[in-house]
Amino acid sequence: MKALDLINICKDIAINYKTLYVYGCFGAPLNDANKRRYTKNYPYNEQEWRSAKIWDASYDTFGFDCVNLIKGILWGWCGDVNAIYGGAVYASNGVPDTNANGMFWDCCYDQSNDFSNIIPGEFVWMEGHIGVYIGDGFVVECTPIWNDGVQITYLGNWGYKDGYASRTWDHHGKCNFIEYDEQPEPPKPEPTPELKYKVGDKVVFSGTLYGTAYGENPGQERKDFVCTITKIFKKSGATKPYNIDDGLGWVSQEDLTPYVEDDPKEIELGDTVIVNGVGTASSTGEGAKTRYFENQKMKVIMIAGNTSRPNRYALNQYDKGNINDPRAVTGWFSINDIKK
Repeated sequence: MKALDLINICKDIAINYKTLYVYGCFGAPLNDANKRRYTKNYPYNEQEWRSAKIWDASYDTFGFDCVNLIKGILWGWCGDVNAIYGGAVYASNGVPDTNANGMFWDCCYDQSNDFSNIIPGEFVWMEGHIGVYIGDGFVVECTPIWNDGVQITYLGNWGYKDGYASRTWDHHGKCNFIEYDEQPEPPKPEPTPELKYKVGDKVVFSGTLYGTAYGENPGQERKDFVCTITKIFKKSGATKPYNIDDGLGWVSQEDLTPYVEDDPKEIELGDTVIVNGVGTASSTGEGAKTRYFENQKMKVIMIAGNTSRPNRYALNQYDKGNINDPRAVTGWFSINDIKK
């Protein structure tokens, strides 16, 4: 079978046929006889909740599991509701009856964990699970999660795609039973820049926030925004590898500069300061939090004597309030969030 034929059949099944994940099933239509067969032959299918799903399926629904999707196609499955296995002939065309691991490691070659060189028609594999790469970052797989059947998902090794479930695979490889045409070198994802920051670093950000580490879904612009790096994504092709402030967005390294803390001695009672940050109910950093203030003028009305306190400075957001009057405190802020 040619790679393009395999891809087209996989896509056709995922898009145009009713399917259900049925362990050990390689394309049988779920008529009453097959329902009785498959709800009694494997412990997974015998579970009450799974058995109920099988019995609820319509007669024109076809059962597959991950490796049996591939075997069924290679054995000649054609979507025939009147054939016991949908047109597939067991163990035909020289293709053995094997599990996901056997199909990948015994029936494939050129296995690799470098997904920059994957080509359409290759198999993708992780322990106990297998799928078919169909190109443009998409995979056809049969799984009981998400849509519970044959479905198109996104190659998580390359990132994420709106509207699609995503899975990160361990290896890919070419199948001995598939003919692969000569193809141009696939485009390689842009390399991730050498990372100069680490989780917990305080930085100043000026640029665009993105929804993914791969630069998808551009969002708000920020300028001279003081923030903390809370997550780093190190996969190949991640051009926006830093996530800031617990999910605010993904940003590129070139939009960051190190944050230089002001000398706390420069801040005194009564000073007017500019705030970029979130305050708390106490100088220990505990308790309720304020909203995020951006370039907000505030007045310093109290300073904690304990220099080890993370939020030493009590501020009034209206740039008013009497010195040392706790009733006027909007919140306690870190020195990292304020400047004269």
